Amino acid sequence: MHISAVILGDLELHLLVAGHWKADGGLMFGVVPKVLWEKKKPADANNMIDMACVGLIAKVNGRVLICETGIGTKLSEKRAQQVVLREPEGLLHSLKRLGIRPEEVDAVITTHLHWDHAGGLTRRDEQGGLELTFKNARHFIQQSEWDFALHPDQRSESAFISDDFTPLADGHQVVEFVDGDAEVLPGVHLRHVGGHTPGSQVLVLRSGELACAVTGDLVCQTPHLRVPWTMSADIDPLRVLQEKARLFEEAERHRWLLVLSHEPDEPAGYLEEGGRWRPEPGLA
Repeated sequence: MHISAVILGDLELHLLVAGHWKADGGLMFGVVPKVLWEKKKPADANNMIDMACVGLIAKVNGRVLICETGIGTKLSEKRAQQVVLREPEGLLHSLKRLGIRPEEVDAVITTHLHWDHAGGLTRRDEQGGLELTFKNARHFIQQSEWDFALHPDQRSESAFISDDFTPLADGHQVVEFVDGDAEVLPGVHLRHVGGHTPGSQVLVLRSGELACAVTGDLVCQTPHLRVPWTMSADIDPLRVLQEKARLFEEAERHRWLLVLSHEPDEPAGYLEEGGRWRPEPGLA
């Protein structure tokens, strides 16, 4: 079986699609008029657009790293139907295709702790209790994100599900808190961008002059490659604009590979002059 991959220096990168679902178009595009965004992402009769939970499986210096775990399998049947959840086991299926067992994963990066990014960190065991999906992995999360997820404001309460992430610290102690920008492993850089949530971070994997960035909800889909196109869910929209502009300038100048968190069609690619998107065929 052919498994697509991209080699950047000593990085071996595989696209991770941990499920498909639908979200409200107004949530995803905020103040952008629908007449503009639906030309790019057509909505169904319920104003919902197609979404994917996109991340990365990387082999870095002999270590296996996962960035983003998606929605996971713990949603109630009613909630799963509301968001039209499909392929919720995509995370473990992707690993299995690569011959990687969950216990062999060394590190897990979560860009932020919203339910559609952190749901796969835990799962239900046969008795209905919670267990860690990656029991042996170090989990890197911004301290500010953890604190906010435990005590969110009223606007954000529904976006966090404590069962997704609190078991990482309760009796397991596999979470490692980060305060701002950090190189948590050789070549594995976390950039604190905030904006969408207080502790949102972008993963930047580096090998020499080559780099790959997993954007999280700083850049959800290809239409969000326009700096002013942001989500209504962003807590600090002006910070989002600043961090997007910074990321885009670096990505275009240095030809970084970008992985967009919710793009269902062409999630990995390069930002070229004039904001054009050139998909990476090796991660189609």
